[in-house]
Amino acid sequence: MAIKVLITREFKPERINEAYQLLMQLRSAVTLQEGYISGQTLISADNSNRIVVVSTWGSRKRWEAWKASDERNKFQGKLESFLSAPEKVEVFLTGGQGAD
Repeated sequence: MAIKVLITREFKPERINEAYQLLMQLRSAVTLQEGYISGQTLISADNSNRIVVVSTWGSRKRWEAWKASDERNKFQGKLESFLSAPEKVEVFLTGGQGAD
């Protein structure tokens, strides 16, 4: 069953441009991952330093594999220096059904 993953990040104002470029590289990398369906990057209308990434995955198992991957962890390590608070990751089921 497909899932949606919401990742909320708030970046230091002075690092937002660098962070945005890195997020675009991360998004390019994720498109090649098995189970990845689609994604969207949202910038808060009230706080341009707050970015939410919404991705759709074919299953939670595929998302977890990407989350644990060395490639994602390298990006995550770089992003952490730009954050003003820890990222928040939420996984949502689609269609009101149980988890895989």
